[in-house]
Amino acid sequence: MKYKLLIAFTFFVVIANSSFCQNNFRNGFIITLEKDTIIGQVNYRSNTKNYKSCIFKSDQKVREYFPEEIIGFGYYNDKFFSSQIIEGSFVEVLVLGEISLFKSQNKYHLKKDTSVYDLESFSEEVKIDGKVGIRENNRWRGITSYLISDCINNTNNVVSKLKLEEKSLTKLVVRYNKCKGLDFTEFKARKPWIKYEYGATVGIVRSEIQCRRISRSMPYLDDSYSSINPSIGILLSISSPRISERIAFQSEIHFIKSSYSSLVIINNVSTEYHDTYIDLSTLSVPLSFKYSFPAKKYGLYLQAGINYDYHLNAKSKLLSESVTGNVVNTFPERSAFEINKNQIGYWGGMGILKSYHKFKASIAIRYFGMPALNKPGDFTASNSRILINLILFKK
Repeated sequence: MKYKLLIAFTFFVVIANSSFCQNNFRNGFIITLEKDTIIGQVNYRSNTKNYKSCIFKSDQKVREYFPEEIIGFGYYNDKFFSSQIIEGSFVEVLVLGEISLFKSQNKYHLKKDTSVYDLESFSEEVKIDGKVGIRENNRWRGITSYLISDCINNTNNVVSKLKLEEKSLTKLVVRYNKCKGLDFTEFKARKPWIKYEYGATVGIVRSEIQCRRISRSMPYLDDSYSSINPSIGILLSISSPRISERIAFQSEIHFIKSSYSSLVIINNVSTEYHDTYIDLSTLSVPLSFKYSFPAKKYGLYLQAGINYDYHLNAKSKLLSESVTGNVVNTFPERSAFEINKNQIGYWGGMGILKSYHKFKASIAIRYFGMPALNKPGDFTASNSRILINLILFKK
């Protein structure tokens, strides 16, 4: 079953990637070399691709523009790219003002007046007292401190806490432009740095326990046990739309109550009947990264991560009897095997999402693989499950 799911999952990824990543056009514009703005739709792609070119659609005609052909392009209330900073390449414009901030493939750039300064950190080889060592070149801090010193006080302290990342640099450049009291534009200002989404879920679980005996002991155990049960849960999704609309971290808590049973008959000198019962009440905590494909009418997403199971109740029971001729011997009830309270495993899944006015609804299918259901000994038990979930997110 595990290999069939892997094949199906891989097939889904290939189909989804080819079908949904190609034509994600959003309302936008291009600015020609004559400084005319043409309204249309721009393909919403990764920055890596947008640094190289722009796919623009107007009047149902699609054309690819390169940096030497236009001044820039952008999406309404979202990203804007300019070809005026690095020759032969677009850069993302993060802030436009007295000091402007840009982002390219490998570094950030500050522009003040007509000068452009590259911000980058790199390791360099230095020789001290005849010994060669490696140190981090942080010249970018000095550049930044110099550029903001005409309005912000104690710049050395400010810059010492600065990180060479989009959020930290954007906040500082916005702070400087507000300090100067001049007009500025912060692109993506309507997109939050951190976004939280809460949801609830109900589902159906098909779970299976697999037993692998190392010796001939415990012959009363079946090779596998299965159960179908409901599940309920809550979840929290955390993303950063400013950085990426497609990637999110999701944590969940599910409650699952499952029951398994099996009858094993052994024919020797006497006939033995072994009834095994296993009851689990489990709090399951899946943690995952979620990758969403561009959504139109429906959105598709993939998830993968780790899962922690805590068994609130974990019992196994064995009822045995033997029949020899007309004599029936019934043995006292006992535990079939000891079940671990905690398990850690892996999981993956895929889902379809549709957005409504006040909420988003999703149907997802997931696979969980959970080893070490019991302590190592004469046999090993593991459990796996397939879940089909209905998930509701509050907008």
